[in-house]
Amino acid sequence: MKNIYKKTKLAKAAAAALSIIVMGECFCGCGKKKESTGSSAPASDEGQATSLSLDTGRDLKIQTLKNHMSDAERASVTEGPLRLLDKPWEKGTTAGEYGDGVYVELWTREDFLRDMEEHPEVYSYMTPEELEEYKANCVSSIRGFTVDGRNYGCMIIPGCVDVYGFYYTYKDGQFEPSEIRDMEDLKRILPDLMKEYQKEEYKYAYISDAFDPEQMEKDVIRVFEAVEAKQYQKLPLNTTSECFERLLEKQRGLDYSWELDEDAVAAIRDQVTEYHLHDDELDRDFVVHVAVPKGYEEAAKKTAGEDAGTDGGSAFPAFVLTDAVWRFNDIAKLLSEMEAGRAKPQILISIGHDYSISNSDNMERAAVFCEGKDKFLDFITDNLMPYLGEKYAIDYGNSTLFGHSLGGVFSHYALFNSDRYENQPFGCYIIGSPAFWSPYSREMSDYPEQAKDYGYFERNQTMGKSAFITAGSDEDEDYQEYFQDGDSTTESIAHLAERINAHCDPGSPAAQSKLYKSHHYQYIPEMLVEYADGTR
Repeated sequence: MKNIYKKTKLAKAAAAALSIIVMGECFCGCGKKKESTGSSAPASDEGQATSLSLDTGRDLKIQTLKNHMSDAERASVTEGPLRLLDKPWEKGTTAGEYGDGVYVELWTREDFLRDMEEHPEVYSYMTPEELEEYKANCVSSIRGFTVDGRNYGCMIIPGCVDVYGFYYTYKDGQFEPSEIRDMEDLKRILPDLMKEYQKEEYKYAYISDAFDPEQMEKDVIRVFEAVEAKQYQKLPLNTTSECFERLLEKQRGLDYSWELDEDAVAAIRDQVTEYHLHDDELDRDFVVHVAVPKGYEEAAKKTAGEDAGTDGGSAFPAFVLTDAVWRFNDIAKLLSEMEAGRAKPQILISIGHDYSISNSDNMERAAVFCEGKDKFLDFITDNLMPYLGEKYAIDYGNSTLFGHSLGGVFSHYALFNSDRYENQPFGCYIIGSPAFWSPYSREMSDYPEQAKDYGYFERNQTMGKSAFITAGSDEDEDYQEYFQDGDSTTESIAHLAERINAHCDPGSPAAQSKLYKSHHYQYIPEMLVEYADGTR
């Protein structure tokens, strides 16, 4: 929808602000590469989880990995307590960072002109004539404001150019600005305006991130008073746009929440450390949780550096779970298995996207597991695991990487490209219900190489890792329309195990496959416990 241009001071400010208010299949559950100096080290029998008390860890010099993080990536890391119980995704927008007080997003004329130069696609709906008029008329204006973390668009805005303020209403198929003369005028207008904004015509106008007419009326008065008194703080440019995009994603049904058993998580919160890391290659922020079994610090004694473990400390395998949005919920159960002595003590690591991203959205998952799989493997192999190895006593040779569905496609890629790296953070891989057949996987340019296991056995005579390959016995019926002429999920895991074991001593297979009585994802909690307990 086009902006309306009127040669008045009001319209100049209104036209600059209005650009913010109009909106332009589920596979559920579903590196910096360094050439290897040799074939991947085989996983020992200790990689198979067995019952082991915490004080019987092996005394050894802990293997170290070379950290390839850039200075900027290191500087991006934050470490702190577990935040999941605070449900940070419910803050909903970047405005949630500005919890107390009044903040306004103030754009100067120079900001507008720079934005037009840097993002011409945003203004492509304008004719050349309209664009020139926009440039001539744009003036400093407020494009949105936040009150105690609640973000609002510019349907009602304080003025910056000799106009007290203005508001928009929908008339004759377009938004029309009207002037607000003073505070009394604003208070008179607001009740009827709040009723107006509840009409269907305003569905895609950015009025607020959680429209509550009574609260909005109070907040609007408060922001006008703050601007008049010049007692406000500034929001970063584009904060309101980001909030609006997030709102539209919610309207499309994207879920930002994480699967959470609050009581179980509360019981282990003191055992979990939360890390936030940025990866330059993917240009993404990740949330990583590290959970340690009770007594870990005493058993490890030294947890970092080249001398770690040499004074009698113990190293622990890491169990790394992708898709933390679902898998963190399993951490509490795995810790309880260790505490009961049924599972070998392990460091549990879950990898998720930043809370501002819908972690369960398959477009986001495919961007990492499929389109960016090489960069994601770089991140894990050359950034994350070496960094955590500086802080925890990790037995890399017996550590496990787990992925399911699209994550299973990724763990398959990670296994069969592991030999390309100098760093070897895993000796074991779990490939759960790999969705090789998914459209996200099929559209990759290297899809034909997937069926050839990325040429691993052209480069290596044997498999130097162990693989546990799983699926639900009943899941094929749910996705058969996608299989085309290829293998179903259950067929693919059987054939994958056969390909691996064809290169191994028949008496010592490197791969095991197992079907659970389940559909696509329901078996995962049971499988993870069995794997940790060594009863699979």
